[in-house]
Amino acid sequence: MNRIYCVIGKFAETTQFVEYRLGEVCENSEIIKEFGRHEVMTQKDYDQVVGDAAYLRDQMSTMTFGRIIGIIYESRTLNNDEVNKLKVLLGKRNYFTHEYFKVTSYANATEEFIQEEFDAIKADLVELKQMLNKLDLIKKGQEQRLEYLINKFKLIVRPKD
Repeated sequence: MNRIYCVIGKFAETTQFVEYRLGEVCENSEIIKEFGRHEVMTQKDYDQVVGDAAYLRDQMSTMTFGRIIGIIYESRTLNNDEVNKLKVLLGKRNYFTHEYFKVTSYANATEEFIQEEFDAIKADLVELKQMLNKLDLIKKGQEQRLEYLINKFKLIVRPKD
């Protein structure tokens, strides 16, 4: 039984990592999109967009997972398949957090039932971790793209406050 509590806790924790990573990916996406709107990016323009994107990321850090997904969708940071996958993961997180123990009784549960539940929840956790890994790869690609664009326009990256 404790393993079920642990895997649900890990699901909640990993969801928080996903939320944080989505903020970073959205921030980078906004900066990259702004480069696409400028034939020449001035230092002033760059500093402004970096500040605006950081503000958005900071705002996202206080939002619910559902609202973060809405921002990601509106900003076109991820494609529709990725956004839909996030919505499914949000539904699973909400279920485990708010419903699971209301509808699942372990009073007379067999070891087989507990193992099946554990395996099913663990499979959901694997999906969530795959999403986090995908976001890590997206962020890394964005960082490489930003480095290229910053060098191309000979911009100065100011330290974050």
